[in-house]
Amino acid sequence: MSAISGISTGDTSPRFKTETQDASMGKDDFLKLLVAQLQNQDPMNPADPTEFTSQLAQFSQLEQLSNINSSLDGLDTMSSEMERMSALGLMGQEVVAQTEQFHFNGEPMQFGYRLDTPADDVKMYVLNQSGSTLTTISAKETDPGQYFVDWDGYSDSGMPLPPGDYSLVVRAVDQDEKLLQADSLIRGRVAAVDMSDGSTQLETSAGIFPMSKVERVGAAL
Repeated sequence: MSAISGISTGDTSPRFKTETQDASMGKDDFLKLLVAQLQNQDPMNPADPTEFTSQLAQFSQLEQLSNINSSLDGLDTMSSEMERMSALGLMGQEVVAQTEQFHFNGEPMQFGYRLDTPADDVKMYVLNQSGSTLTTISAKETDPGQYFVDWDGYSDSGMPLPPGDYSLVVRAVDQDEKLLQADSLIRGRVAAVDMSDGSTQLETSAGIFPMSKVERVGAAL
């Protein structure tokens, strides 16, 4: 028997074009449905008043939620604008940021730390980008609070560190050598404000910090 040719063995099932529609319902759509229900109800068998009242209550709740969402969007926009205006007002001001990362420009600077509980010993360490300790500073104050110390930019070996990016790590322990919560604080003067990427960044003499990291502002901190 000879083979039969010319028969396609591919998929021959019918194709139907479909359109994707938004399945969400807004308050306007909900109101249109209620009006259509009233216009098309059977006069001899009207809609149940209780059910209709329930539908009206659902529409009211939907409208309130829609209004709340609009208000929240407006508040978010207003908050962003207020943050930008506040950042511009910091030009030339000294600020304190809660961060471990800082930039050393070759000039003496101030480091800080914050303790929530009393400590027996507090030390601050300046680390390079590889994590090696370059400078060790023994802090005197061990009671809860914020404190600052001056740093001349020298390492433990007495050599000046080159300008660059470094880290400040605070280690606080109690009498039993148990580690305590301690935050690193960096003080710098604001030279510029960067808003190019949608967030607010402060360019200071001690590095670039997000506005959210700033804790204190003022010439005498």
